[in-house]
Amino acid sequence: MKKGIVYFLISLAATICTVDVALASRGLDEIRYALFKDPNADVMEDLRKLVKFGDRQSMLLLGNQLVQQNSMANSTEALVLFKKAFAEGQGEIPALTAMARILDNNMRLRKRQANYIKRSLQQYPLTRDPQTLTATLEVFVTYPNFINNKQAEELISLYQSSCLAFCRPELYRAVLAEQQGNKTLALQLYEKAFFSDSRAVFRYYKLLGDKQDTLFPLYTRSLQDQVDNLPVTTIHSIASILDTVFSTQRSLAILKGRQFHEQNKGLTGAANERVKAEIEELRKQITEQFSKDENEVNFWLDKAIERNWVPAMVSKVNKMTSLPDSYTPEEALGLIERIATTQPQNAKALTVSVSMVSSWNTLNPPKSYELIQQLQQEQYPSANTLLATLYSRGVLDEPDQYRAITILEGEAKKGYPSAFYAIAGIYYQGRAICRDKAKAYAYVLLANELGEFRASGLKKQLMNDMTKQEEQQGRTLYKQLAKEYQL
Repeated sequence: MKKGIVYFLISLAATICTVDVALASRGLDEIRYALFKDPNADVMEDLRKLVKFGDRQSMLLLGNQLVQQNSMANSTEALVLFKKAFAEGQGEIPALTAMARILDNNMRLRKRQANYIKRSLQQYPLTRDPQTLTATLEVFVTYPNFINNKQAEELISLYQSSCLAFCRPELYRAVLAEQQGNKTLALQLYEKAFFSDSRAVFRYYKLLGDKQDTLFPLYTRSLQDQVDNLPVTTIHSIASILDTVFSTQRSLAILKGRQFHEQNKGLTGAANERVKAEIEELRKQITEQFSKDENEVNFWLDKAIERNWVPAMVSKVNKMTSLPDSYTPEEALGLIERIATTQPQNAKALTVSVSMVSSWNTLNPPKSYELIQQLQQEQYPSANTLLATLYSRGVLDEPDQYRAITILEGEAKKGYPSAFYAIAGIYYQGRAICRDKAKAYAYVLLANELGEFRASGLKKQLMNDMTKQEEQQGRTLYKQLAKEYQL
């Protein structure tokens, strides 16, 4: 009798386990379908429930959702989920692919997780199936030193012969060529990889070295006739890099003019008139170049927008609000309407930005503040950054940079790279606050290491506008801040 009860209980437990897994599986299928219909669907709570069942596929999907929110805190949580899903090579192998990608642009996380990733390569057969091959090569992209060149060549060849769809052998071969020190071949392969993987765009730009800001626009102009053959993510990446490059070049030209004026402000007579003429000529060149640059960036952005790529729409609205004299509020609001159909929160956040433009008839400080409060209640990731912008620009009253910095420091503690970049910008601009290039440099170094691409442009500006003493002070402060923020 007792044996019968024991067998019944064991059977019941097994049945409950099976039911739980079945429910989790069906729930996951429903979530995937919801994301298929709307990539921005709110599925976080449902995924967290499934993760409690120990479902590794749900862990992987939840981690990928968290990665979309650009925060060190979210990245850290995602890494924990990916590790559980990977289960030392016994679980979801694509979780290793996800880990490698999240670590690729974040130098600090990449160093911190290096030993774990190295051990992971020993926990599964590298060539067992397409998933393991891809995971291994994705690790190679992020940590090329972990796989020797001969083995990498063999893995890429096997990958190329077995991959049926969405293949990216050119990217892997470019990384291998770069690792072998063959820069010319690496650049050629990255150019080919533009047509399959947008990561090639940023890697190509970095590999160009000191002449990157001249050579990158030259190459991308040669691609304009082939734009329809490029992935939309590549098109948007090109636009993003060009926007930063041109903005940096413009700022450096303005800085050069300002320095030239300071060096010659004591001149009189004919010499003074000659300096004035040179400065005026420089101003005209900057204005003319600005128009050309904007047209070039907009070419790429508009091509991505034609394909209904929402991130490009967001970029375009941000560009409009940062350069209000070149655009109209109607143009910005038209794009926001399109964004609202799939990303209502992003649309609301962009409406805040439009409501803060002082030179547009859409200026509405109370509305901006009200929308920010709504976004905070909705736990929108960038709500506090918008509030900091509100105080920094003095939309409600006079600019309050110290209050803005306090808010941004809170966001920086959460690991948002954009917060470090914004603080650097405030200290560098010195608007309604003492200009502090050393502090700006310290924060921009951290932003750059955490993967904020725009920080590379501000870093170049600072390197042309700092004394050696300011640079050294900045590097010392950078080390202190890294400890304070526990990076």
